[in-house]
Amino acid sequence: MNKLLKGSIAGAVGVALLLGGAGTFASWNSTATAGGAATIAAGTLSVTEPSPAAPGTWTSTVGAALPVPITNIAAYKAVPGDVLTYTKVLNISATGDNLKATLSLSGAAITVPANATTADKALLTTLSASAVLTANLAAATGGGYTVDKTASTVTVTAKITWPFGSGIDNSAQGGSVSLANFSVLLTQI
Repeated sequence: MNKLLKGSIAGAVGVALLLGGAGTFASWNSTATAGGAATIAAGTLSVTEPSPAAPGTWTSTVGAALPVPITNIAAYKAVPGDVLTYTKVLNISATGDNLKATLSLSGAAITVPANATTADKALLTTLSASAVLTANLAAATGGGYTVDKTASTVTVTAKITWPFGSGIDNSAQGGSVSLANFSVLLTQI
């Protein structure tokens, strides 16, 4: 029995040694630099005012008449039939090998005051539906204007038309809207 016990103990130790060493296979490895001195840099996309900033200009047109400059847009009293036009020069910086973007009018360009009246809201609805941006850029499919990888100066024109003769629009009389957020949006596509 002594031999049998010794043989069992030796066998158990041998199995334990084999099991404990499982997964410790010898292997070799090696690495080599494949990228050389390659680095990448992110491009840019921005629309800014020129420096020094030049104010935009407002004009009013009625029918086929020539545009008339508006010296104080805050004091201007618009009526149906008016076409208000804002013109401004902006800088666009677009750098990136595959960069394409569109320039369009911001969705919140015309807003109402915090304590808006029914007339304010009616005027907002009427004017927001007609606000259109034009620029001296190529037109983009689906709206806006295409901006390719370039740095340029662009002239943008925002036009707000208050339709005349399409029905009575008394609900907007005396209304007031803010053009303080009148802005353009540059978006990567």
